[in-house]
Amino acid sequence: MNKMLIATLSLALTAAALAHAGHDEATTFTLTEKDAVFTLDGPASVAPGYTAFAFSNTAGQPFAPVVARLKGNVSDADVKAALGELMASHGENMSAIEKIAEFTGGSAGVMPGGTFEFGTTLTPGRYVVFGFGASEDGKPLYDLGQYRSFTVAGAANGVTAPKADVKATLQDFKVVLPATVKAGKQVWEVSNAGQETHHVMLMRLKDGKKVSDVEAFFKAPDPSQAGEPPFEDAGGLEAISKGHSAFVSFDLTPGEYIVVCFLPSAKEHMPHFMLGMMTGLSVK
Repeated sequence: MNKMLIATLSLALTAAALAHAGHDEATTFTLTEKDAVFTLDGPASVAPGYTAFAFSNTAGQPFAPVVARLKGNVSDADVKAALGELMASHGENMSAIEKIAEFTGGSAGVMPGGTFEFGTTLTPGRYVVFGFGASEDGKPLYDLGQYRSFTVAGAANGVTAPKADVKATLQDFKVVLPATVKAGKQVWEVSNAGQETHHVMLMRLKDGKKVSDVEAFFKAPDPSQAGEPPFEDAGGLEAISKGHSAFVSFDLTPGEYIVVCFLPSAKEHMPHFMLGMMTGLSVK
């Protein structure tokens, strides 16, 4: 499949803005825009422990926020340089950013006027929130204001993570989860038990379509010949590094779904879904 299309599809699959259960008050980051320049407002400091994040987008274009914990004494310039290498590779070469940061979750796209929520346990350290993508003239969005750092320090907040209705485990290279889940609102606990960074995207198959149709669509050598997608976006959770877990809520209608990871494998040099991280899910 065309490498650019893989990266574009991964970012374009809009993670639905669904309410997260288990925390009365979310740690909120709000994106605003004026004359194509962005401002990302949020707290400068957060207490350690389970934290529910809310990302509100009041700008005029989708916002793809990712939260990462920095390793050691890493500067903002170091982070942006590593992100520049990731951008230059169209989202394929994650080696530079993975050397200096651990991903704890995020969204593939919060639509204008929307909010995305997820929760994870934060340990002390310095974190960043950045928007992945570029403006129409090719400038990285994190250089246009979609970037903010915050510190996790102080006494633990004492907040307990919510009870998960569904547990999804991401391995190298397999998505482990129940074959069938109940329709309606539900909390998923997504854990990365692999060595590589993973994310999870949900897609509802259109009537009459099968998993084989999805595989054919993504593996098409010529994107212009792939045709209409045989699925509809059903939300997701962005990058999680090895050893991390996050919670996200979905409101799923009955039907057949695909759960997939599009991120690239540095070791195998191909997208994770081509290595087995694409599995079916029945919602009843």
